[in-house]
Amino acid sequence: MTDYVKQLTRLAKAYATAEGEVIAAFFNKPRKSSEHLRWLRAQAFKEYSAIKPIFTALAKLYPAIDRGIDRHDYEELTEKLADETKHARLVMDLLQEISGKKVTFKDLLWLPQDKKLAKIRARYSPSYATLLHGSGNISAKEIRRQDESLERAAITLTEGGGGALYQVCSKLEKSGSEGRIAKVFHEILLDEVGHKDSGGRALAPLVQTQAAFERAAKIIREVSGQRLRMRNEQFGFPLNRNELIALDRRAQQAVGTAK
Repeated sequence: MTDYVKQLTRLAKAYATAEGEVIAAFFNKPRKSSEHLRWLRAQAFKEYSAIKPIFTALAKLYPAIDRGIDRHDYEELTEKLADETKHARLVMDLLQEISGKKVTFKDLLWLPQDKKLAKIRARYSPSYATLLHGSGNISAKEIRRQDESLERAAITLTEGGGGALYQVCSKLEKSGSEGRIAKVFHEILLDEVGHKDSGGRALAPLVQTQAAFERAAKIIREVSGQRLRMRNEQFGFPLNRNELIALDRRAQQAVGTAK
């Protein structure tokens, strides 16, 4: 791993730590079961909305396997589809169990700050933003673009906030609603562990110059900074604006040259 990639990975991990602090701030106070419904509806949307675009991408790319689409990359995308489907099912089942009501996609929430996150990702990679958020149209030509490899790899390094949500939730109390939350998110965390270094591996051959490093760092800062605001909204704004700014600045300082 090059020094550039080590610094970018350190930057992404600093933001993951900050994201964990946002989430922990919500759980630091005793919560009624009903207080978990809103953030679970938003999380279920994030998991569920990724299913259709990945399925569409797989169907469009299938004829090109080993003819422009590497079979290993295709396999990785099938694994992502399986994971997203499983995670959506787990979170929606949990939501249904806690609420006591049947849950369908129309009951889920796509919050404003998550929509803003989608727009920021789309500035760098429209196809990847669509795969993550389920918004917009996706084409085989767009997926197969080679001119945004660095951008996709940088976004991948930020994906899931380093598993911060799953880590915080998996450590909750083991009884009541929080116990059910802990069990589900621990299972998701185990699935995510194997994917957490994929962004760093992809960036290694792409970040060989200072210019490439600075662009990747810019993307990580913008996406991860917005992730902090997305999580804060998702959990009912447990931190105020100044506290978020302080977290953002502290994460940026993890890499002195990534300014």
